[in-house]
Amino acid sequence: ITVVEYARRLGLLVCFSLITQIHIALAINMNPIVVPARSQHSATVIVLHGLGDSGAGWSSVAGQLDLPWVKFIFPSAAPRPVTINGGAMCPAWADIKGLSPDSPEDVEGSLETRALIHSLITSEVSSGIPASRIVIGGFSQGAAMACLAALTYDCALGGCFMLSGYLGLREKLPTMLTEGGRKTPIFQAHGTQDGMIPFAFGQLTSQVLRMMGAGVEFKQYAMGHESSPQELQDLRAWLAGRLAAQAQAPLPAIPDDLEALSVRALKDLLASRHVDMSDCVEKADLLRKARALL
Repeated sequence: ITVVEYARRLGLLVCFSLITQIHIALAINMNPIVVPARSQHSATVIVLHGLGDSGAGWSSVAGQLDLPWVKFIFPSAAPRPVTINGGAMCPAWADIKGLSPDSPEDVEGSLETRALIHSLITSEVSSGIPASRIVIGGFSQGAAMACLAALTYDCALGGCFMLSGYLGLREKLPTMLTEGGRKTPIFQAHGTQDGMIPFAFGQLTSQVLRMMGAGVEFKQYAMGHESSPQELQDLRAWLAGRLAAQAQAPLPAIPDDLEALSVRALKDLLASRHVDMSDCVEKADLLRKARALL
């Protein structure tokens, strides 16, 4: 096994060359990968990747979880110098200065990521998805950032899941915890053979979260620092319970006189049928797509 492959399997991809850094930077500068709901959109799940990865690396999980009414968002971290990678640039939600329980944490980077996640949540709420039907989660460092964001959001979310993760900003979090965050249920999963973030760290994280009043469902798997089909199957069951499918309301009828509709009404009509409007600049563009529905 090569060193690069070993690093990939551990979720800690070391960026060895300038070419690699350029490719990563190009990928990170793209918008988050969004997998739309296949039926009426009534819930949203935001997934954060681990160190050295990208949103694209986890986007296939949307199909594996198979929740047709759920929209999935896979943001990508920006590249930054990472201490445990010898200062090399890698996609990271914050710097990681060490892997021991007493290693200092990157407070500034963690808070920047928290603000990013909160903005994604707020955007979904503004679009009509209640906070109670939004779940955030992630793998490894992504799990730590998702938990930090969930526990400090101003109202309770539908849930938070942590896969092979740990507690981010462990010293500051107790004073940052909101009442809404305390009420957000947490699904935590960890491999008993994890050589990167030891299983004991996962257990300790669960204990600390419960001491802070959070409700945690903890599951263990015979695996390393990775995910597994059984873990995703259990996660799917948990998500389906937290974000149960809602009965679909009848779709609004398409009026004969589309030109009489306002821009807002046209957008609502197209959105109800999951029509992509990203390339619509003027009302004429909306009308063209609406007519195609007739």
